[in-house]
Amino acid sequence: MLSNKAISILSACILGLGGLFSLHELAYYQKIYPRIRVDAVEISNLTLEEAEERLSLALPASPGALSLTFGGLNYPLPLNDLDLVYDSKATAQTAFLIGRKGQVMANLITKWRLWRIGEQLPYQFSLDEAKLVARVDQTAGQLEEKPILPQLKLTAKNLVELIPGKNGRVINKDKLYPVIYQHLGSLSSEPIEIPIDLIDTNIGQEELIQASERAEKLKTKQLIVAAPDFEKVISGQELIDLAGFDLDAKIASAAGAWGSLINRPAQNAAFNFDGQKVVEFKPALKGLAVDEEAAIQLIKAGLDSLSATNSASYRVTLNVTTTEPEITTGQVNDLGIKELLGKGESTFHHSIASRIHNVALTANRLNGVLVKPGEVFSFNAAVGDISAATGYQSAYIIKDGRTVLGDGGGVCQDSTTVFRAALAAGLEIVERHPHSYRVTYYEQNSAPGVDATVFSPSVDLKFKNDTPGHLLIQTTVNPATQYLKVEIYGTSDGRTATISNFRLWDQSPPPPDVYQDDPTLPAGTIRQVDWSAWGAKAAFDWLVVRDGQVLRQQTFYSRYQPWQAVYLRGTAGV
Repeated sequence: MLSNKAISILSACILGLGGLFSLHELAYYQKIYPRIRVDAVEISNLTLEEAEERLSLALPASPGALSLTFGGLNYPLPLNDLDLVYDSKATAQTAFLIGRKGQVMANLITKWRLWRIGEQLPYQFSLDEAKLVARVDQTAGQLEEKPILPQLKLTAKNLVELIPGKNGRVINKDKLYPVIYQHLGSLSSEPIEIPIDLIDTNIGQEELIQASERAEKLKTKQLIVAAPDFEKVISGQELIDLAGFDLDAKIASAAGAWGSLINRPAQNAAFNFDGQKVVEFKPALKGLAVDEEAAIQLIKAGLDSLSATNSASYRVTLNVTTTEPEITTGQVNDLGIKELLGKGESTFHHSIASRIHNVALTANRLNGVLVKPGEVFSFNAAVGDISAATGYQSAYIIKDGRTVLGDGGGVCQDSTTVFRAALAAGLEIVERHPHSYRVTYYEQNSAPGVDATVFSPSVDLKFKNDTPGHLLIQTTVNPATQYLKVEIYGTSDGRTATISNFRLWDQSPPPPDVYQDDPTLPAGTIRQVDWSAWGAKAAFDWLVVRDGQVLRQQTFYSRYQPWQAVYLRGTAGV
């Protein structure tokens, strides 16, 4: 039990402390508590208005710029470009609330801390963060360096050469931004050393040796990756890159890339017919999905097998899951159009713009054409008039032994591709004429001799529909990649067609290059419009079989005269 005297003393102390607290609060009523600064500006014992004024006076007239530095170089960060605005009022309010915004005990602790060590606050400010990020990214573009990984290169002499890598560097923005904000809050003009992270590209000696040995074993071999409607042959430098450093990551990346080319959702059939032509057609397609995890393991196994054996090639067949469409092609029409019978493909790289236009226009005219059972398809009749009046542009054609501009240059790209589709479908070829000379467009993805020229009305391409149902011609053209595809759909009667025994003989060299004046080109301009071609005789064999019986067997012959390279020489303005 406390004595009366002790109780009296304790009560007096409490009353004294209460009195001191009251006096302290009275002294700082509506004023900022002591020992509070903003940067170097003392604002203790000031009212909000007084503190705001003092802080405003301490601000520089112009924001200036921060100096970001690295390696002795300066990368200025102009603050005027960031819409930087300092808020003296908000800063003063923040200072005023110190020791006033918590519970009673928390406020007492804060005041005790202020009395012992004080508090230094930053200026409150706002800026356009997007602009700050853009400025830092601009600096990064000047400063950062992408890493260069070590590579194994196959030289012209078929030797595997190790190309050393180089470390990269990037700005550590997670560290940089807080320092920038700190400098802005303290009005600091001290340079900021840009924090840099190095990207190490060093590869261990053991991995270097393994990758080099693997490349030596693979440099003359090939890996074939196959799936429905997909085949990728990997050889040479591409195979060495795949099997080089960071093997697991590269195989996983390749499997994902190939999967994205193969994967597709199931497609329901669509068919709209206006009485003369099919205006909308989508064949039913099974959905495909590659098992990428299994693909990774299969590719690894293929590389291991190629490395460990003397085999020149290894075929990987990817595991693909299929899903059936809900609506099949045969369900959407009663014309007997159920499945793909044959496909022809060609490329026309190096074509001029007007030739590309004509190829695409002709393909559009052929798209959706129907051929009745027993009917003979005529290319010229299906395409119709070829002239400027029907939308064709002037492109280079061969006329009277010269390369000249004429309407419809490029149409033979389409007739050649239709011919290839009809051969693949096993249809009876009624009329076909080879070109008079070898055209590079038709040998870009084919052996010589698989072409068909047309020139209305005398030279045509014709085939007969001797299948049980109608035939539908579908075309796909990509002007950007200069690729053309012709597909023939119908009802299969079980026939299969094969092309074999391509041969070329009696070759003769091309004549000297020819230069022709062209007033449509600027003077001094030289443009090649034809490429030299050797003269030759070409042939291939075609066999169509059904149920073990030969439906037709034919050899297609072509005789090509030698052709010179043709260059147009601009004379405009001369």
